[in-house]
Amino acid sequence: EVAEEYSNGILHITTRQDFQFHYVHIVDAPDIMRRLAAVGITTREACGNSVRNVTACPIAGVCSGEEFDVTPYARALTDFLLGHPDCQDFGRKVKIAFSGCRGEACGLVMMHDMGALAVKKIRRGQEIHGFALYVGGGLGTVPYQAKLFDAFLPPEELLPIAQAIARVFGRLGEKKNRATARLKFLVAKLGIEEFRRLVWEERQVLPEDARWTSYLEQLPAYGETPLKSSSTLSCENLLPDGFVEWQRSNVKAQKQAGYAVATVALPLGDLSSDQTRKLADVARRYVGESIRTTVEQNFVLRWVSEADLPDLYTDLLEIGLGDSGANTIVDVTSCPGTD
Repeated sequence: EVAEEYSNGILHITTRQDFQFHYVHIVDAPDIMRRLAAVGITTREACGNSVRNVTACPIAGVCSGEEFDVTPYARALTDFLLGHPDCQDFGRKVKIAFSGCRGEACGLVMMHDMGALAVKKIRRGQEIHGFALYVGGGLGTVPYQAKLFDAFLPPEELLPIAQAIARVFGRLGEKKNRATARLKFLVAKLGIEEFRRLVWEERQVLPEDARWTSYLEQLPAYGETPLKSSSTLSCENLLPDGFVEWQRSNVKAQKQAGYAVATVALPLGDLSSDQTRKLADVARRYVGESIRTTVEQNFVLRWVSEADLPDLYTDLLEIGLGDSGANTIVDVTSCPGTD
């Protein structure tokens, strides 16, 4: 409705897994923000010299190759850093990403200001979760691969260390020249050893915050419930035209047997208000209320019962969202500002 009434009727998914509305009149901005806030959507720190939207692998929790589900940790860091006073005095933006495995690039942790990679250890016979934390990555005209800050950061240190990194960056990062004001330049200037020393030094003087660990108590309860029972796709079924190619490129089996992740490929990351309403109906029919966006500017529908895949494909075709080739060279990623 917002895209239809205030923009050009197009929703654009960004590489930060957000939405953009273009051609919005400035006087309408407060009304838009209120309407979005009323349904739990915020524009806070989507732009500006702040911690941008924290991104994560869109198949976290259902990927067969992951160490563990990074979703609740990414959500906790988002809630903690959004609007935090230590994140308001940067020279440039800070981008953070989470990934559940080292073998795939779904989370792109190596090209972020901060990247958290899930790792596991066995300690006294028990499985312990933690993160390999990387800092100082980035693209642009001067690309840097992120440096390893800590090979195994315990979950209880994830939020305070992120806060300490923000404080060091806010204090020592470049403020005048925007071209050299990203965190990657500060890490390169100081060297990873000195940067690490300064961050841990900052960590020691941080005032205690209950939010650092309170979210950990809720982790055992976190999870997703599928809408339908698991099933397998019978080879005897009459398959619609184009389904086999779409399944090959757009469908991935979950680690939960009988379920699949289906990627809805969006040309240039755009879809209309009408398509969005119909896609919501499709999601409710097959997977429930949850849809995830991707860094490739697509949607993923998780927990699709495999036997439903042909019907899902047919329904997506009817609303113009049945393109195959997701995440291939024909699935072009577009800068949202080029319009």
